[in-house]
Amino acid sequence: MLTTKRFALLALLAVAYAVFIGCAPCKDYKAIIADLDGQIADLNAQIAEREATIAEGEELAATLREQIAEVEAEKGVLVEQLGEIVTVTIPQEILFKSGQVMILETMIPTLEAFRDACDEYPEWDIFVQGHTDSQKIWPDFQEVWPTNWELGAARAAAVTRYLTNQLDMPASRFAVVSYGPFQPVGDNMTSEGRALNRNVTIVMHKPERMWARNQ
Repeated sequence: MLTTKRFALLALLAVAYAVFIGCAPCKDYKAIIADLDGQIADLNAQIAEREATIAEGEELAATLREQIAEVEAEKGVLVEQLGEIVTVTIPQEILFKSGQVMILETMIPTLEAFRDACDEYPEWDIFVQGHTDSQKIWPDFQEVWPTNWELGAARAAAVTRYLTNQLDMPASRFAVVSYGPFQPVGDNMTSEGRALNRNVTIVMHKPERMWARNQ
């Protein structure tokens, strides 16, 4: 998007210069050209900032993969980068027992590795997202979690609570979000698809760069 705008402004600037050459006495064109120069400078600065954030995101993702590999974490943990966004997806089955929100002991080394990697990038904020499948909550648990909204939120909060309370990460970096069953990545009609949809996803971004997901 930024590149398209940049080319458009460059084209306008070229036209303005052409007109200016053919109409030297027209002072208005000087103002137009100055304004276009300013817009191009702003866009160049935005592009440079975005490219720097993407490069830093690549480093963060690489650090996360390295740290998680060092603790021989579950292979189901997935680290990805998309533009300025870095995500860590942890399947429910390796985080919690069925119907529970207590962090499994086997996941603690992974969360510690996550903390160690993120400590090197303190300017990146962290969204912890809870995702579920579309099946109804078991009757035995409906008093605690009436719907998948509550279950997704409880699990995202449990991960956040562990990272902030037990691992001393700054709580000001975090937000907790529940998407319940409404952002599936798998087919809820199959057991394999439902398993893919039950996860906690940790999304990292720089606060001033969140707009870039829509650019």
